[in-house]
Amino acid sequence: MKGLPVLACLSFLVGCGGPGARTPDPEPSAAAEAVAYPAGKDTVKGLVFRPAGKGPSPALVAVHGEFGLTDGVKQHARRLADMGYVVLAVDLYRGDLPADLMEAHILDRGLPDERVLADLKGAVSYLAGRSDVRAGAVGIIGWDMGGGYALDAALADPRLRAVVTCYGRLTTDADLLAPLEASVLGIFGGKDEGISAGTIEEFRAAMRKAGKRVAGIHVYPDCAPGFLDPAGQSQAARGPARDVADAWSRIEAYLAAELKS
Repeated sequence: MKGLPVLACLSFLVGCGGPGARTPDPEPSAAAEAVAYPAGKDTVKGLVFRPAGKGPSPALVAVHGEFGLTDGVKQHARRLADMGYVVLAVDLYRGDLPADLMEAHILDRGLPDERVLADLKGAVSYLAGRSDVRAGAVGIIGWDMGGGYALDAALADPRLRAVVTCYGRLTTDADLLAPLEASVLGIFGGKDEGISAGTIEEFRAAMRKAGKRVAGIHVYPDCAPGFLDPAGQSQAARGPARDVADAWSRIEAYLAAELKS
């Protein structure tokens, strides 16, 4: 016990760089703000994470996977806000959180597509109407189930300028891709049995045929779907640190090029 004051003093000196020096306090992480916005005939709730500074800033709709608006998804949203985006994390389950994989599948399969698209369109309208959001600079990102819905939302809403789909289902019909105004970045796990290499190539070909832009598709051979999940709540455990870091670096670079330039 007698050594504690000495250790505390040493820690203080190291942290401050010696007498007379002061390390600036780090920028605080973005805090969540509960919001409500209209979606079709309904009023739905979500969480907004704001970046530091006055803005206006580019914005993102963040779409959760089959496990709902978990702490892991909130961590993703906060990370994106720290990159400089106003982030609206939607709650497609409207308050429900599945207790296990079976419940997650039930909630996922029970979602009406029309309601989902209305919720996502409402999210884009909400962000576009905020004074701290830069006009014409709204994108969307989703994981698992949300990755597929992110692409669906962009097909239905030309206001979306960028799409990041993380191991989400892909549309491989060029005619269905025709309305797309956004570019697309895809992040996938090589061990994902649901989205094969063949499906990814079909998507590339359909995008070329439709005259749309694939900004990049990155497949990580050692990863299964859900590998970016910081809590490991998806079917697979968190991916190797090098792959997680690489995927996030590509996401950050893509969004900056599409929404910040």
